[in-house]
Amino acid sequence: MIGLIALATAPWSLPWVANLMQSLKVGGVEFNFRQQIEQKIAALDNQGKEVAAKVDEHAEAFAAALSSGIGRPREVAPGNLEIPEAVSHSVAAAPDRGESVSPAAGPRSSDSLPSDPEDPNKNQFGGRPVAKSRKLFAVVKTFPGSNDLFVITASVVSTDTTKPLTDDTPVTFYLHDTFAQKENRKLTKCGTATVECVSSGAFTMGAKVQEEEDILLELDLAKDVPGAPVAFTSR
Repeated sequence: MIGLIALATAPWSLPWVANLMQSLKVGGVEFNFRQQIEQKIAALDNQGKEVAAKVDEHAEAFAAALSSGIGRPREVAPGNLEIPEAVSHSVAAAPDRGESVSPAAGPRSSDSLPSDPEDPNKNQFGGRPVAKSRKLFAVVKTFPGSNDLFVITASVVSTDTTKPLTDDTPVTFYLHDTFAQKENRKLTKCGTATVECVSSGAFTMGAKVQEEEDILLELDLAKDVPGAPVAFTSR
């Protein structure tokens, strides 16, 4: 009986045994199995990180939308603006802990030109993104799940290592008038002050760095943001 069972399983067992024996001879079977398992675990781990990154990206985008509301600096045809579910363009959240919203209208440079009704911050904050070793720049990405909304991450940093932007230095960011919370006061952390917001198109952003002497910065999001989506800059 045992002989019959062995004979019946021989077609399947013999190749495995042969491979095993061959592997044992070269001492590679354990390594090969372990390597394959480690590769699969690494692949699953990378997939998990990708999923986690997407979840974080969505969470950050929604938080940005809720913080200041959704700006509409450019007209969009009715029905074309895709607003993801649970996001309202009129919702404004409380300021970050330890920070406050600056009052009334924003500052204007002494030599500012008349404002543009469609882009009210244009030429009102000095016209330059860099001044006195302080720089305002931004990164723009498409809002997850929408073709008509964009996440703007704007930051102020120092361009001079000998004059760093110290922690807790207040920086007020001035958004387009269509934002529910158009003025956002942030405190510098680790040398950077940052604000995130969601918009349907480009506009001019202003910033005031409150140091011994207030420094005004101005960034045209339609022209001065390398890599920004064309759908954003053309609106």
